[in-house]
This record gives sequence, C-alpha cells and structure tokens, in this order.
Amino acid sequence: MNREEAVTEIATTMKKAGLVWLTWGGRRPAPAWFATVDGQYVVLADADGSAEQPLPGLATAGTAEVVVPAKPATNRLASWKATVRRLQPGTEEWTAAALVLRTERLNAAGLDTQLERWRSEADILVLEPTGEITGFDGASPYETPTGTPATTRGRKPMTLHRRVSRRRKLS
Repeated sequence: MNREEAVTEIATTMKKAGLVWLTWGGRRPAPAWFATVDGQYVVLADADGSAEQPLPGLATAGTAEVVVPAKPATNRLASWKATVRRLQPGTEEWTAAALVLRTERLNAAGLDTQLERWRSEADILVLEPTGEITGFDGASPYETPTGTPATTRGRKPMTLHRRVSRRRKLS
C-alpha cells in the first residue's frame, strides 16, 4: 500500500473515532480527543499537566503512534505512525484549529477565556500521517500461540458427577 492509499484508509478510520490513544517517547498510551481541520488531525496538548489534556512531551516528541479504538474499546480499529508538528499561536492555522477544537471540546469550562488560556498554557499539535499503518481492522497485539503436541494434554479422565472418597471407615 502506498502513502496516498494509507492516508485515505487512515482518514476513513478517523471518521469513526471520537478519541485516540497516543504513544510517544516510550511512554504509556494516553487518551486524547482530537479534531479534523482541513484534513489534518489536531490535538490540544497541555504540557504542564493541568486539566485540559495532559500530554507532556508530545510537542517535542517528533513522532507518535496513534491507536484508533474500535467499539467496544477493547479492540483497536487501526494504528498508524504520525509526525508531530506544533502550530505557532496567533497564526491563521493556529486560530482555525483552535476554533474547531473549541467546538469539539466537551464539558469545557471558561469558554470566554478558553482561546487565551490555550494560547499561553497549551500547544495545538498536528498529527500528520507518515503513511505507515502499524495495525488495521481489529488486529490485536496479542496472538494465540501455535498448538504443539507438548502443550496438548489429551483426554481428561471421566469423573463426571462422582466424587472419589479418600476417607477410610474405621472398624
């Protein structure tokens, strides 16, 4: 699959997601809500760990793995590699992304000061697909081990509804 086909598959998958799990720099996966702005996937990353969306170190990571959970969320629908790019506050691209993120943000507090707070305390990051899909269509990271004669026990002894008495009667 070439890069354009992979990006198309990623776009189709991302339409089904409300949040993604991000992994970067050897850290544990972290959930992140995102928005699609002009075909780009943007996330708000709060570097200092406050209540918005704590993703410390993502802005300087360079790359991340994006896992799109399936419903139910016990499986993954897809996972793909992304380059991470920080938008400069005050630019047209930052403002457009911030306005879309603002409408996508659920349960936001302080809507009247939200953009100013984001400008000074958070980073808006673009997750750009590299074209590398690392897992797709419910592929699980866990695989069933192959069967071998060494792991097969054979037939179980027949003891259905019968208890073996180990006590001896004293006479």
